[in-house]
Amino acid sequence: MHYNSAASKSPVAESVETRIVISPNASLSARQAWLFMGLSAALGLGIAAVMAWHGLWLVLPFTGLELAALGAAVYVSVRRNADREVLVFTPHVLRVEYGRVGSGATAVVELTRGLTRVLLEPGAHRHDATRLVLSCAGQRVRIAACLTDEERAGLAARLKQLLTPAWCPAPAAADLGSAHGLSFGDR
Repeated sequence: MHYNSAASKSPVAESVETRIVISPNASLSARQAWLFMGLSAALGLGIAAVMAWHGLWLVLPFTGLELAALGAAVYVSVRRNADREVLVFTPHVLRVEYGRVGSGATAVVELTRGLTRVLLEPGAHRHDATRLVLSCAGQRVRIAACLTDEERAGLAARLKQLLTPAWCPAPAAADLGSAHGLSFGDR
């Protein structure tokens, strides 16, 4: 998750476009993931070849199935690492762009900035992940599914700051908004 904090902290923040880019934590690059796959395949096939040489030929098909499953998992992981969600804050509109690196936005949702609320909803069950939702005039947009619960909570706080209108200062811990148990983004 990246954002240009300098633009949002300046006194002219309303006239500057602020972007937040949400992406999965890609621990391996595509090249590293395929190198891992190649080394795993070489090791697995090497062991299976030795077993087949000793007469245990039935190991070969199971090794093939195992490597196919591993290859599918690596492919899905590498493909999802390219997913991006970009939140663009302009003076009047919050634009949510969904897409992949290199192919641009495949879906765009525009919400009225002054009417948009940030909701951090608990999961359906006790140990389910939270859901971060932007709500505006009956329209609900789920974002940041690739983040952890802690990262989603931090992003929700940051989004509430950015959605606070210029004429209404962000509520402090002892302000009226927190006295009612609601911050500005929850009203």
